Amino acid sequence: MPDWLDMLPKEVQFITMAALAIYIVVNPSGVSSVFLGLTKGATAAERRSIAFRAAIGGGLILALFALGGAYLFRIFRVTGAALQIAGGIFVFGVAFALARGKEDEFFGTAATVEGEPTSRTIAWSPLAVPLIAGPASITVVMTLSADATTNLARAGLLAAIATVALLCLLSMLRFIKLAEKKGSGIDFVLPRIMGLVLAVIAVQFLIEGIAQVLPQFAAAIRDAAPPR
Repeated sequence: MPDWLDMLPKEVQFITMAALAIYIVVNPSGVSSVFLGLTKGATAAERRSIAFRAAIGGGLILALFALGGAYLFRIFRVTGAALQIAGGIFVFGVAFALARGKEDEFFGTAATVEGEPTSRTIAWSPLAVPLIAGPASITVVMTLSADATTNLARAGLLAAIATVALLCLLSMLRFIKLAEKKGSGIDFVLPRIMGLVLAVIAVQFLIEGIAQVLPQFAAAIRDAAPPR
């Protein structure tokens, strides 16, 4: 924790650290780069609509997990390792599509597909989930929620989530303006760069998830092995 935070009240320290942690994990600039690739061919108005839906959806999902994520995981018997592995596989698929410029094959585009607009689909997946509300950010907000022992801290955590969702929205809107000013160049380059970055993030998700599961497999194998 930075030294200057020690001078602040405990609740303010918690809220500040929560906002920083969620911001770093979500990475609004990274989300915006993927957003440009997935919405190529869409008008500026359509892109703005998708950006609003994605930011609101991602923020609501993170808030849901902050308030009751541990309870939901107990109901469905989902482990953090499973979330990491599933998220890693999904994010790697997005990364592979972006790096090849084939994001429309993975999710479709903002254009019409079989007579139905897919802008809502793109806004919810992959933008809201798993790019804004993904394995890492969900894990972070659930961990922070366990540390939020007062009503002020819990309200601060929700405020931190709302702030990061707003920053994601502002970042996507800024990228829309950049794309309009600079033409198709930024639409072409940034998604491919982010594809490589997302691939690294996906592999890290898989490594962390598998590392949690391996000891359990090893123990199960030891227990199943016949005594010598």
